[in-house]
Amino acid sequence: MATISVTRVPVVRRALVAWVGVAGAIGLIAVPAAMSHSGLRSTSPPAGGVVAALPATVTITFRERLARVVRVQVVDARGRNHARSARLDVRNAAKVVVRTVKPVAGRYTVRWRVVAEDGHAQAGRFAFRARGR
Repeated sequence: MATISVTRVPVVRRALVAWVGVAGAIGLIAVPAAMSHSGLRSTSPPAGGVVAALPATVTITFRERLARVVRVQVVDARGRNHARSARLDVRNAAKVVVRTVKPVAGRYTVRWRVVAEDGHAQAGRFAFRARGR
């Protein structure tokens, strides 16, 4: 049967406490970095907003620069896509500019999928309503 010296227990306990402290500190640094994806900053028209008519341009602005736009749709209540094109703003890589076509009154849902500069794909949606011309 093995015996543990009474003087070794505090040393082992201190080592364990130190290891847990280091691991916790690493977690406090790593978690925010891993969660700092390009979250949505703003949209135009605003999410949940009401506008006079479907604007010629819809914009989606993120908190960080993007690498590319995968897809953006501006879909009406009948499921028709009114997005003609979507691209990164040449002056601001955190902003997606979407050109729209064939405005009609009603509710629109903007669905987007982008890739951030760190390589993470992100997707989301927001809705707004256009009253008509």
